[in-house]
Amino acid sequence: MYTFLLLLIFAGSFFWFCSSEKVKIKHAPALILPLVSDKMRAKILGIVLLGLSWVLTMYLQGLLSGTLAFGAYSMGFFSLIVLLWPYHYFQWKQLTVVFLVALLLETIIF
Repeated sequence: MYTFLLLLIFAGSFFWFCSSEKVKIKHAPALILPLVSDKMRAKILGIVLLGLSWVLTMYLQGLLSGTLAFGAYSMGFFSLIVLLWPYHYFQWKQLTVVFLVALLLETIIF
């Protein structure tokens, strides 16, 4: 459950990042390029994903602790995206492998 939660926060943070006028996305998967080409659509999608993940975090951890945890998660992901995206450290295949390994470990351990 937390793997999907963190994936939603990452996706929402990424789409919000892409809604900036200074960011030019040229190298991304074919499914993402049409979504980030329109800045308003990217911002709305980012708000919806972040709102959904905020509600899910509050459901999992309670009202106050969920809100504080969501703030910490979103600050972490925004920092990672802003710092690492210009250097092209995000490879979509690597992120998919990390997500699948985390999902497998979460399923096995918990």
